[in-house]
Amino acid sequence: MDDADASPHFPTIRFEDARASGFDGCNSWFAAVTQAGEVLRFGPVATTRRACQAESAGAIERRFLATLSATRYGHYDQDVLVLLDGEQHQLGRFNADR
Repeated sequence: MDDADASPHFPTIRFEDARASGFDGCNSWFAAVTQAGEVLRFGPVATTRRACQAESAGAIERRFLATLSATRYGHYDQDVLVLLDGEQHQLGRFNADR
């Protein structure tokens, strides 16, 4: 039986040129990106405005958008993108989709 409060979708990130986009747990999102070495910054994030059916999806969305806002560095650990804050604390990990 499906759990009405569970989000079956995890946030995603796609990079193309100086832009990033994906799914935030509830809505589609996109932002400008600047990158130099391991310095990684997401510009202001725009999202679609679909209402989340499950409260958990809204919570995932809020945490993910806060992660993008706080990101200052990023690097790959094998096939995993690791996002870090200004003090190099891990904010999130994203597996490569092959």
